[in-house]
Amino acid sequence: MNQEKNELEDLNLQEKLNELALLQESLAEQKKKTEDYYDQLLRLKAEFENYRRRVEKEKVELVKFGQEDIFLKLLPLVDNLERALKAAKEHDNHKTILEGLMLIDKEFKNFLKQEGVEPIKTHKEKLDPSLHHVVSQEERTDFEDEQIIEEIQKGYNFKGRVIRPALVKVAKKIKEKEEK
Repeated sequence: MNQEKNELEDLNLQEKLNELALLQESLAEQKKKTEDYYDQLLRLKAEFENYRRRVEKEKVELVKFGQEDIFLKLLPLVDNLERALKAAKEHDNHKTILEGLMLIDKEFKNFLKQEGVEPIKTHKEKLDPSLHHVVSQEERTDFEDEQIIEEIQKGYNFKGRVIRPALVKVAKKIKEKEEK
């Protein structure tokens, strides 16, 4: 009986050793997978950092050189203005000079419109505090209350966003005196 007991213990011991070997093998596999995942994580982190730095550098360059296109479009306007000033110094023909300046003004306004800059409407408009800044008021009977009488300085939108509000003078309705 002792021998059977020893054989049974040896069998249990052998099963436990086999189970231990399987667990150690499984642990080694899991450890290898963990190391692989960690290496992948480190590579991804490094790639992301490189990507972030590259995007940041491109963004700085885009801001730095993105304005180049606008300046290239402005240069012909500067050239025309210089020609008009030269003509004004050389000639006394004010009509020709005025026509040249009007042409430059038209070109410049077209340029602004192409770039998305448009003037804010003010003529006989109702006051809109998000678009207009009141610099003075005048009591008037020929205009509605808070209707714009005069534009002091143009305001502009850039692609739908106010970049400079219009400076305006608005009407203030004259209050009728109550008769007793």
